[in-house]
Amino acid sequence: MKPSERRRTRIPLALAAVLVLGTVAPAGAASVTVRQVIAALRAGHPADLAGQDLSRLDLAELDFSGANLAAANLFGADLTGANLAGANLAGADLDRAIIIRADFSGANLSGARMFLPAASTLLGENPAAEAPRFRGANLSGAHLLAHLGNGDWTGANLAGAHLELGRTQFLAALRSDLGGCRMAGANLEGADLSGVRLAFADLRGAKLARANLEGADLSGARLDGADLRGAALARADVHGASLRDVAGLDQATGLDRVRNLDLAER
Repeated sequence: MKPSERRRTRIPLALAAVLVLGTVAPAGAASVTVRQVIAALRAGHPADLAGQDLSRLDLAELDFSGANLAAANLFGADLTGANLAGANLAGADLDRAIIIRADFSGANLSGARMFLPAASTLLGENPAAEAPRFRGANLSGAHLLAHLGNGDWTGANLAGAHLELGRTQFLAALRSDLGGCRMAGANLEGADLSGVRLAFADLRGAKLARANLEGADLSGARLDGADLRGAALARADVHGASLRDVAGLDQATGLDRVRNLDLAER
């Protein structure tokens, strides 16, 4: 599928972002060209692109490993297959970026924004192969509204991250989706996961203390050994979820309003 064809499949979501989120494309062209980016990557390692305007650039398959992209503007940039392992993306803007197969393993995405990125072609036969990787990445305090299912988030830090439905009721259909993700040992303490889809996610040993899971879809999720002390669980659906050896389940709030608790494995 050509890049232009991929982008056409996402027009409805992009329009939703503009009309509801107020997320509009930055005016003007990027201040840095693709040629300049490649030159910077070749000139020194790690490359320093902090604060640069890289919006809408075709950066697919480039090696940004260890690069400094703090506060960079990557709005709508094509990062398909890009290597961002260990990169510093603290405070970066990744709204509507294309992150299919991108590797963010060990990257610093603390405080970054990622509204409606394209994480799959929507036509792929193997969603896990197209999913971006966030293994061991730091997304503490990040703001995400995205469909990022089936990816590897093992050991990632999402403490205090915001993946909630959004700022208005009109975003209900655009809830974040981490279904089927591998999140064993991830730190989600104090994260806002209200309404997020986590169906069949592997959350074994995850830290979910004080996390907001109200209305979250945890059906079929594996939560064995997870820490749920002080987590908000009202209206969360745990149909078929595995809750063996969960710590602090009796200390979670809204337990009397959890959906299908009798159908969970305990």
